Amino acid sequence: MAHTPLAWIGLAGISPDDNARARAWQQRLHWSMVGVALLSVPAYLLSTSELHPLWHTTAALLDLAILVAFLGELAWMMWLSSHPIRYLLENWLNVIIVLGAAAAVLGAATEWIAVVRAMRAAVAVLVVVRTATEFRVLFTRRGAPMLVGVAVLTVLLLGALFFWLDPRIHSFADGLWLTFITGATVGYGDIVPSTNATRLLAALTVLVGVALMTLFTGNVVAFFLGGEETRAREALQRDLVALRDEIHALLDAHEARRSAELIDELRRLRGEIDGLRAQLHALSAPAARDPPP
Repeated sequence: MAHTPLAWIGLAGISPDDNARARAWQQRLHWSMVGVALLSVPAYLLSTSELHPLWHTTAALLDLAILVAFLGELAWMMWLSSHPIRYLLENWLNVIIVLGAAAAVLGAATEWIAVVRAMRAAVAVLVVVRTATEFRVLFTRRGAPMLVGVAVLTVLLLGALFFWLDPRIHSFADGLWLTFITGATVGYGDIVPSTNATRLLAALTVLVGVALMTLFTGNVVAFFLGGEETRAREALQRDLVALRDEIHALLDAHEARRSAELIDELRRLRGEIDGLRAQLHALSAPAARDPPP
């Protein structure tokens, strides 16, 4: 049985020793579920914002879409998996997301608004965690150029959301500025979020900002350490080439010495053979001269 550390946080997916069809479907649904997971963030923001009721209806529809998608994926993958119970236990985060989305959908029209909003926030955080694990390339040295693009797009998106959701933010530039000082944890206090939705957005911005700065730091360290590793690897390769050349030279010298020894041995054997021939010739000559009696 193959295990993965992601099972501890309920994100194991299909086990590597599961059947090929289940693994293929997991790859097929991968990016679709990432897109569905990201819908939880606008769903929460729209449901808690002071906008037209139409946007609240849109948020409810998004919650329903999330519920249907995650429930369908969970049921389908359990049906495909050769180990459905193990799949359920190692992907318990999907179960929590399904329960949270169901509570958000079913409780949207009740008086338990505070509980429903808390459940919405929990679902948003959980699906963002699930989504973040899908972008593993960002956590590698090769992901450094992508981080720049992710950071720029994140600032633009969050700035637009601040401008749209908060009535005290009067321009897109102010939204960008609030995004930057919040994500960088500077907090000058000249512009602050004033609604529940933008306060939650500010908390998310802090988490994203700290994560991006940590990744940038890690990539810079990896760049310099990677340079040292490259130089060490090149030096080792040069030493290996020199050692190979030295071995070849020793082998060539040994072969040359062995060849010379063989030639000397052949010459000695030839001399001995010539001596034996001479002796045989000397012994046969008198017998040829003596007449028969």
